[in-house]
Amino acid sequence: MDLSSQRKKLTVRVIPDIDGIAQEFDYAVPDDWHDSGDSEYLEVGAIVRVKFSNRSVRGWITEINPEPQVKMELLPLRKVSGIGPSEEIVNLAKWASKHWHGPVTKFLRVASPKFMIKTSHAHIENHRGQAGANDTSKHISEGFKALAKEIPPLGDRWPLIQETIRHGNSLILVPSVRQAQNLVGRLKSIGIRSGLHGKDWLLGAQGGTIVGTRSAAFASIKNLSAILMIDEHDDAYKNEATPTWNARDVIFERARVADIPVTFTSPMLTCESRSETQVKELSQPGEHMGWGKIRVFDPNQSNYQSRGLWPSEVIDELKDSERSLVILNRKGRSKLLVCSSCDEIVTCSECMGKMHQPNEDSLSCSEGHQRPVVCSFCLSTNLKNLRVGITRAKEELEALLQEEVQEIHSSGSNINLQRGKYYLGTNAALHRVDWADIIFFADYDQELYTTNYRSEEIALSNLVRAVRIVNARSRPAGQVILQTRSQKNKLIELIREGNFSKWSELNADRRKLLLLPPYGSYAEVSGSGANKYAEGLKFCDGIEVLGPSNGSWLVKAKSHSQLLQSLSSVPRPKEQLRIAVNG
Repeated sequence: MDLSSQRKKLTVRVIPDIDGIAQEFDYAVPDDWHDSGDSEYLEVGAIVRVKFSNRSVRGWITEINPEPQVKMELLPLRKVSGIGPSEEIVNLAKWASKHWHGPVTKFLRVASPKFMIKTSHAHIENHRGQAGANDTSKHISEGFKALAKEIPPLGDRWPLIQETIRHGNSLILVPSVRQAQNLVGRLKSIGIRSGLHGKDWLLGAQGGTIVGTRSAAFASIKNLSAILMIDEHDDAYKNEATPTWNARDVIFERARVADIPVTFTSPMLTCESRSETQVKELSQPGEHMGWGKIRVFDPNQSNYQSRGLWPSEVIDELKDSERSLVILNRKGRSKLLVCSSCDEIVTCSECMGKMHQPNEDSLSCSEGHQRPVVCSFCLSTNLKNLRVGITRAKEELEALLQEEVQEIHSSGSNINLQRGKYYLGTNAALHRVDWADIIFFADYDQELYTTNYRSEEIALSNLVRAVRIVNARSRPAGQVILQTRSQKNKLIELIREGNFSKWSELNADRRKLLLLPPYGSYAEVSGSGANKYAEGLKFCDGIEVLGPSNGSWLVKAKSHSQLLQSLSSVPRPKEQLRIAVNG
């Protein structure tokens, strides 16, 4: 790159790394940078430091020598920090910012390297792509093609990975870091230039195959030729905090713009992927083909003997197992209490909400009100526990099994998987335990009937994870036991029959009827400024505003573009506001 071309870089446009600032600002390139060579590192996506409101902040360059916004003297750049996301990823971040109605800075942070690297995309040496893939033009010429392949939990996904990397430099997304690490090791063992997103950020910019989790959707990869997402149904691909973006939608847009093929795999393809792709079902018909051994346990059957949540038959099987895991997605001691004397549900005397027992000494409600363990109607201290949490469940299980039970939940870390054979936890335990002979969902009804419209999808996703855990070893396969009273629930019937593909059709029909994604779009609005903002949305055409419920409003529209247009048309209040689009 000659010096004359560099001297043309007189001004740059920068997005400051400040959440509350959506505007871009122009800065001047210092004259001495052309002599020192620092101007050579200036490119779209480069990370710089600028002066903003009497402080030094970092930012990303979005344009070189832009048309001036106003005629005034520009502040100079303070420092060029190093390489940032490529121009392709900067544009992708801007698209995502509009699509999920959130600040572009949050997407650019995800796309940037963890450590500053003093180089630029223009300076990076053109590395050779994959071994044995000198001519990738025949693959690139195929253009954009979106495929979705349904593979059962125990199906082999390696052939699809091999098919993807034959195209050249590839992006492969998996739900967990452990899976990404294992896959990178396997790719390296067959001579593929590959790395882990984040740790090997520069390798992608130089040219290679990058494997990662949700954030890898924004990985900068030179000469990207194909994208593969494994288990696209998994909740790990969805960002819980606002903006509530999903890696599935990001890579779909990325492949469309780059004109390259993208493939999604899952045992249970979501409605979103089915509506946008050509679906190919690789699973074969038959009883639980590729799903292992799944038992649906009915606590209402006549020959049933149990102690609360614990069927005697299941307890016997737990005792005979080498390692067992019980899933109960309720923290604390109790989630539903009834007075033993007057049979009244224990409610809060201040807000009339149901109370639960987080510990032995007090009761608490969802609003944070607390009181001693006493009935507000008859003042009795003798309460019945109708819905136990894992703290109480642990005590009951230890009494039945006569051995220690280790508790696992998202906030706990001191778990020794080499000690003991019994484990009890919330759904977080499915991410911590690597193998088990038996996984028992003690209350699968709770999974099915949460308030989230994706409750059945999440319940089935947890079942997929459990099936893989009990089949993780080469020894005889284990089993998953689902205890449910909802024997007539359609999903339970399909699980019993092993007809999992049928559920996708039923789920799609339900969403079409309710205008839920991808057949409609919605946003959840909350925060201290939500009331004022929701009132303004009520005057938008084609928008339905529901609420408030627990301090939040639900805004629905028949199309995503209509929703975004309405959200942008209403002035944002100064008070705190949270907008979760299709969250």
